[in-house]
Amino acid sequence: QVFVCGDDMEAKQMVMDIVRALGLTPLDKGSLLAAQEIENYPLQLFPMWKFPILLSLGLTAFFFFYCLTLDVIYPYVYENKDFSFFIAISIPNKICPILALILLALVYLPGVLAAIIQLYRGTKYRRFPDWLDKWMLCRKQLGLVALAFASVHVLYTLVIPIRSFVRWRISSNIVSQVLNNKTEPLNTTNAWISDSYVALGILGFFLFVLLGITSLPSVSNNVNWREFRFVQVR
Repeated sequence: QVFVCGDDMEAKQMVMDIVRALGLTPLDKGSLLAAQEIENYPLQLFPMWKFPILLSLGLTAFFFFYCLTLDVIYPYVYENKDFSFFIAISIPNKICPILALILLALVYLPGVLAAIIQLYRGTKYRRFPDWLDKWMLCRKQLGLVALAFASVHVLYTLVIPIRSFVRWRISSNIVSQVLNNKTEPLNTTNAWISDSYVALGILGFFLFVLLGITSLPSVSNNVNWREFRFVQVR
């Protein structure tokens, strides 16, 4: 994108035509009052990542303290059980999928709000409010952060079988069956639910990765709008 600003509409349109002829995309930033903002833009470091990062950190802190209170503090105070080791894996493994889904929803929500505003105004040629415009511009960053949380969730899930707590619980269940001389039969209903849950999780993560790949400029430029829309609706 090439930022263009000026008070003379004809001159600005001529410059924008030259930019298009060069194969670039002009972006009208308004009058000359925006010149200082444009000149300072190259000095900013990842300007579109500020809101997604701050939002992610805020949500992470909120859900961390919520899960900490629910899974660690409450059992310790009322049941005198020490589950502080949940902080290492169990709590992050709860937080990551929650944030991934919330951030993914925030990627598509501004588009819905923009459509509602356009229907209310009866035109699509009026500018959106500044807060909605900034929100829509950082949708790709929100989606990539959501994909990062989903990827971390996958890694945490893979290490669950080697956790000391899980191995202790499995061995304790085996010892209990031996002492009681009773073998619990396989519950096929629970097996179906568990396997379906894992299978859908794998499929969902695959589609999430596919969505992230198609959002890259090098990939999205090679697909037409129908192909891109097909991936988006999946």
